[in-house]
Amino acid sequence: MLHLSLFPLHHIVYAFKYRDRSGIMRDILSTVIASRDGRKKTQIMQSANLNYSQTKKYLHFMTNYGYIAVTQRETYVITEKGCRLLQLIEVQDLHRIR
Repeated sequence: MLHLSLFPLHHIVYAFKYRDRSGIMRDILSTVIASRDGRKKTQIMQSANLNYSQTKKYLHFMTNYGYIAVTQRETYVITEKGCRLLQLIEVQDLHRIR
């Protein structure tokens, strides 16, 4: 059993904090990068824990800025620019933890 006094309070609060935009984009990019053939919109929605309108909004934004691309099979794949963004977000998250 974990004893809560072993963890600093800010780590506990951070664990239950709502995701910001970069966290949502990280979740989408992580979902898409995990599949070589790309992910369907509903798979992204479920993996990133978003509703339909949020998913649609973020996918539209991320395709417009070139972070993800839509294939002929209507799946979403990560671009090189998206891979760089994912790395930047992960580095930012590491700094936030410290």
